[in-house]
Amino acid sequence: MTTARWFGPGHPAQLVIGLIIWSIWFIAMYAGLSVVCQLAPPPRPQSAFSWLNIGLAAFSIMVILLLLVLAWRSGRYCTAQHQAHDSSSTQRFIGYVSTVLYLAAAVATVAGGLPVLVLAPCA
Repeated sequence: MTTARWFGPGHPAQLVIGLIIWSIWFIAMYAGLSVVCQLAPPPRPQSAFSWLNIGLAAFSIMVILLLLVLAWRSGRYCTAQHQAHDSSSTQRFIGYVSTVLYLAAAVATVAGGLPVLVLAPCA
């Protein structure tokens, strides 16, 4: 199985890729926060505008953009296949469900990343 094949918008792997990306983000974000707070905490623990929070916010924004691009790609694939009547109903179903799951993972990333903007790290 080649990379291009399993990464295709109609492949069943698309059903879990968004949630895998979200779970990796979640683990990296909060494990990284814990490790940095233990080893090299920011100098001003009372402020939400520290180098640590800015880095975590940038990481969150990159993951959100990745998930939104994947959702957009999956949605466009479904629309194109539906208009062309070129795909099986299973592939369209996988495409539509993966679009919704990518969007759900993006919303979960936004919700998990919002505390970075308002809470001081290592408090």
